[in-house]
Amino acid sequence: MISVSVYTTEPLSSIALELLFRQCEQIALLPVVSDLSNLLQQVSSQKPDVLLLTVNSHFDRNLWTALRRQSDDTKIILWLHEITPELAYQAIECGIRGILRKNLPPEMIVKCVQKVHAGELWFDQTLTQAFLSGRSITVSPREGELIMLVAQGLKNREIAKAMSITEGTVKVYLSRLFEKLGVRDRVELVLVGLRNLQGTVEQGAPALSDRRRSEATSKSRASAERKKNRSQSTRFFVAGPSIQ
Repeated sequence: MISVSVYTTEPLSSIALELLFRQCEQIALLPVVSDLSNLLQQVSSQKPDVLLLTVNSHFDRNLWTALRRQSDDTKIILWLHEITPELAYQAIECGIRGILRKNLPPEMIVKCVQKVHAGELWFDQTLTQAFLSGRSITVSPREGELIMLVAQGLKNREIAKAMSITEGTVKVYLSRLFEKLGVRDRVELVLVGLRNLQGTVEQGAPALSDRRRSEATSKSRASAERKKNRSQSTRFFVAGPSIQ
């Protein structure tokens, strides 16, 4: 018997999934939850074998990490409409065991749960091809910080102040990052960063005013101090030309 927990904020999805899983003799469905605090409590107390997590437009890797802390043995499946190869790769890095498209028929949902419970990974052919054609690149904490500062709209002078380095050093770091990630300019660097750091930096943010830049610089300086003791690098996924 496979104990399954389901999180969704969509009433119709909740009803449909409950009807689907109740018909499967191999699955013991826990009460469907629509509140994150209740989800964390359920995972912590019930330790389900599999968690089907509905994902809309926001991807919260902190939530994935928190869920794994509550029950490391629970295998998490993301149930969603679309996901970029970069974010799918980051999901795998966070321990996600399956990515399931919402346009698949009901029997495929059950099959996915069974396969993931059995220890297999579940990804569709498009993502598999993307993983095979792309490449994984290790980004140091310092490089990740630089990418986030660029994504916030800071200029080289402001980045230098935030990172306690010279403006010339910022230019050298950026040049090395362009070559390392295979990008041509700051715009492409930000795109790669946003795809891999979604939920960490704000997407689609308007240009910063001078006041906001000053505030961002102060916050970034404080953040930089906290990050000095961090040694863990981040792995970026850069998709191949055929799927860009």
